[in-house]
Amino acid sequence: MERPICHLQSMNGELLTDIMSRVDGPALASVASTCSELRGIARDQSLWKKLCHSRWPSTALEEAEHLISGSVHGCFDKFYSDACPLVLYDEVANANSLKVLECAELNPRTSPSDLLSLIDVYYKNKCVLSRISDGIPEAVDIFKHGLVDSSWEMIADERQKWFLNYPFKLELMDLKDDEDDDDEALASPISSLNEAGKSRENLCKKLIEDLRLSWILVDKKTGKAVNLSSWKPLSVQKNWPYHATYVMQFGCVLPVEESLLPQKLARFIVTTRFKITEREECLEWREISMRIENIEGAHVNGRSSLMILNKALYSQRSTNQFKVEEGLRKYEKQKREMMRRRESREALADRLFTFIEITVFVILYVALRLLV
Repeated sequence: MERPICHLQSMNGELLTDIMSRVDGPALASVASTCSELRGIARDQSLWKKLCHSRWPSTALEEAEHLISGSVHGCFDKFYSDACPLVLYDEVANANSLKVLECAELNPRTSPSDLLSLIDVYYKNKCVLSRISDGIPEAVDIFKHGLVDSSWEMIADERQKWFLNYPFKLELMDLKDDEDDDDEALASPISSLNEAGKSRENLCKKLIEDLRLSWILVDKKTGKAVNLSSWKPLSVQKNWPYHATYVMQFGCVLPVEESLLPQKLARFIVTTRFKITEREECLEWREISMRIENIEGAHVNGRSSLMILNKALYSQRSTNQFKVEEGLRKYEKQKREMMRRRESREALADRLFTFIEITVFVILYVALRLLV
């Protein structure tokens, strides 16, 4: 049977480019693997640039666009393939991934200034907030900047020790709830979301359905990128004592070596805290931050966090949202089981300690009675 021939050469190149500019990322990647005629057009960076700007408006900001399009770090198609899939927690796949990571030559000295965060928040598929966080503001990067004099060396050394040994938290913004002046709060216009007449449960469900968040971490040295968000919210709750603010969490789970965390699991938690203004129908953002915890809920310090962030850039990922959510549910089940076992051990230890106390008391009482 004769193979059908696609006469692409007879078609206008601008027409093909215009057609491909209307497809999404996965479709464009598939087109690139069909034939040599389409591969060149499908790898056109202007198409991938448009896709990145559409999906993550933060990539259109000057610093991000300059980094992604830089000749050293690759191009927009590479960035899209890194940032589009989400981190996947799967016990079997991640066990194999850990073996690869242990043998791989990772960037050994990721420093705070090497990291760039691109944050985009969406409401009903419309981006309502885009920001960039360059580096980790709380840390002084003595790896990159030379020490000028003894006073600078002392300050840099003290702040570096503070960052490496204290709980890690990367804050895009953090405004106190008791501030009277709300001018500094970032407001995102929304529509059809008014608290009046809605129960607390219904409004939380609506927020889970409508709000999405992307937090892309980029290593400026290597150009590697990873999306540390779950895209969909993992939880949302109303925080009544603080002016009825809402707290919503996103994140992912990453397996790590036992040398980093004894439990071999790290969880990235992206927290957003916001108020809903009824009159203007806006979301007033009070906090957007990211931290790392172990499976027991303890915060990870800066030293370990830098290593975990570096490993996240090479993590197992998937574009299947269902598999990502299933992995997070498995993690929560594993966490609950682990906490149950720990509580059982603690209860057993308490009973044993109580038994020993009673035994010692009885022995002393009998001994004293015999002496009398």
